[in-house]
Amino acid sequence: MPLQCREHAALAAGTLAGPMTSNVVILEPARAFRRGLTGALADAGYTVTDDPAEARVAVVTMRGPEDCGLIADLALSHAVLALLPEPSPASVAHALAHGAAGVVDWAADPLDIAAAVAGALAGELRLPTATVSALAAVWPDAHAPRPEIDAEEIDWLSALAAGTTVTRLADDAGYSERAMFRRLHDLYTRLGVSSRAEAIVTAERLGLLERDHP
Repeated sequence: MPLQCREHAALAAGTLAGPMTSNVVILEPARAFRRGLTGALADAGYTVTDDPAEARVAVVTMRGPEDCGLIADLALSHAVLALLPEPSPASVAHALAHGAAGVVDWAADPLDIAAAVAGALAGELRLPTATVSALAAVWPDAHAPRPEIDAEEIDWLSALAAGTTVTRLADDAGYSERAMFRRLHDLYTRLGVSSRAEAIVTAERLGLLERDHP
């Protein structure tokens, strides 16, 4: 069975539950690519496994719609690093919207990908300047009135920015997952955005994620 098919089977069977190490699973069909990345990850102190249940980080090449679902499923229990064969502001936002904790060019040096794995684990997201500039074009006007966001909602945004999944956020807040999605949709509407990635960047711009917010 192909690796990605085994991954979906593991998710369906619920075998991803339980404590996980910082092992990494690479979901990419090209054997030579996996071999090169495995070496770079080993040099960085990681162990690459073929069993998603043993991994804390999933490195997923995002080529088509099936990969979108895979990333969204994995993001429930893993820090997901999306590899983008054709990186663009739209594809970066797309990957983040599906729950990826990090994004990097598929053609990047394996050492850079290994560094991105560390960033995904630490909840740190690095984006190319061109990508940030393009996304900025669709943000609300910097001089627009600050939306009414309460302290709990600021905590939600901070948690999302740190890589927390909506499922985990719902559990922590005491809501059902569906109710959490509704509340986040309302929050995004007030921020003037339509996705998690846009909400995080807009909250940063508005200073909502500062530790000593008003």
